[in-house]
Order: sequence, then structure tokens, then C-alpha cells
Amino acid sequence: MGRSATAYLAEVTEDAARGETARIYAEIRRLSAVPFVALIYRHLATIPGALEAVWRAVGPLMESRQLQAGAWRLGRDAWNGPGVDMSDALRGRDSASLAAIGDVIAAYNRANPVNLAIVALIRQTPREGGTSSSALAGEGGTLPPAIRALPPIPSMASLPGDVRVRVDAFAKPGATGMPVLVPTLYRHLAHWPDVLAFAQREVLPRLASGAFQPAIDGFRSAILAEMAELGRSSAAADEPLLRRLTPILDRFTSVIPEMVVIGSFLFRGLASHASASASADPSLFSPARPEPSP
Repeated sequence: MGRSATAYLAEVTEDAARGETARIYAEIRRLSAVPFVALIYRHLATIPGALEAVWRAVGPLMESRQLQAGAWRLGRDAWNGPGVDMSDALRGRDSASLAAIGDVIAAYNRANPVNLAIVALIRQTPREGGTSSSALAGEGGTLPPAIRALPPIPSMASLPGDVRVRVDAFAKPGATGMPVLVPTLYRHLAHWPDVLAFAQREVLPRLASGAFQPAIDGFRSAILAEMAELGRSSAAADEPLLRRLTPILDRFTSVIPEMVVIGSFLFRGLASHASASASADPSLFSPARPEPSP
């Protein structure tokens, strides 16, 4: 079977969302403080009742801000290893382009720790005395300023052939017969082929060599421990559908920590470029600028 026939993980795009799905997507964007909805939720929306069940379980915890606060705190330390200068990929770009690239990477760095925290909570076995969502209300503080709107997420089918080959290089095959999972960050970076090529050149060898693995494992373990301490909401324990989602949740438990570390690595490379660091906040989680006035 050729690559043109690759079956990618199904999703309900933000443009296609209607009714309750659209409402939950809006809540995810608001409470994650990012202007897009991650692939895990877009995929869950294709399974009848799944997105709704997940949101009933974790929505109250998200409203408390406690979940996000813990996830963002751990995400800031996801990658402390050496960075790589992105100057070659960024040379000649104006400040608006540099800011847009920074916004995309920073948005994923903000979203992915929260996504893994949610998966970790859902995967937990119900236990006696779990912390109820109402008990956490108000403990997490305020949300950070929103990151301004990002360029649209291109579909795989819309990508030029050479760009699609680069994005496909990051694909995560599942078990035999399962669709391929392509982390959405790489589709977003397809707007800037030089940056995507940089990611392919610098990220894939480090994944293959295991250079990122200690950081990936460390972040995953830290989030799992944090969420075990936080506890599950009482609503989550009574959702049998959530237990049937285990294969999907396990798959994202593998992929998301990798993306947290890679996102941190890429943002450090971006910030090392002098003109980029002048146009994007070096914080991985506070690069926001307000929407421009109409």
C-alpha cells in the first residue's frame, strides 16, 4: 500500500464540529488557554459519547484550574538539555512570521501537558476517597493570557507532496490495521517548510538515538504522579465508556510526553535565534500577546 493510501487517525475538525461537540471544543480552548483543539479530543469526537464522557469527568477539574496549574508547572522543566540554533531555518523571516512560528510551538507546549494530565486522570482506576471535583474548585488560580489565533491546521490531503512526506516522517503507526497518528504540531509547522525540515533533521535522529527518552519518561512519570495525587472526580468513576477507551488513551500516553519534550526543545531553538527571541516571550507557557484590535 502506498503512502497516498495511508489511513490517518479519524477526527472531527474544529470547523466541522456542531452542537455539543462544538460547545466542548470551545471549553477546551478556553480552559487550556490555547486557540486550537488537540488531536486527542478531535479523535474522541468520532466515537459516539466519548468526548462527552471525558468532559463530564474532567471538565469540573479544568474549571478549578488545579489540573492545568500542575501540568504547566511540570511542563516547564520537560527539556533542560542542550538546544539547537534554528538560525538557518529562520533566516530572512520578518518579525510577524517569527512571532507566528513562536505562537504555534508555544501553543502546543501549553496544551500538551494538560492533555496528558487529562489522559492520566481518565486512565486511573477508581479508588476510595478520590478527590471530588467540587473540593478542588478555586484552587488553581487564573488562566494565563490566551495565545492569539494560529494559522489553520492543514489536512494531510491538502499538503504538497514533498511537505507531506516530511510530515509523514513523524507518523506514529499503531498495531496492525490501526490508523496512523500524526502529531498535529508537524501539520501546523507545514506552513513553514524550512522549520518543518529543521524539525525532521534535528528531532528524528534524537528520537532514534534515545537522546530525548530520559526526559520523556521523566515527564510522563511526573504527570502520572501529580494526577494520582490530585485524584479523580467522582463523576469519572461511573463512566464505563471511559474504561473502553483504554487502547486510545494508552496510545496518547505514549505520544504526548514525547511531544512535550520536543516542543520544549524546538522553542528553545527558536528563542536562541536573536530576532526570534526579540519577538516571542522566552517563557514556554507565557508567550501570549493579545489579539490585535480590529
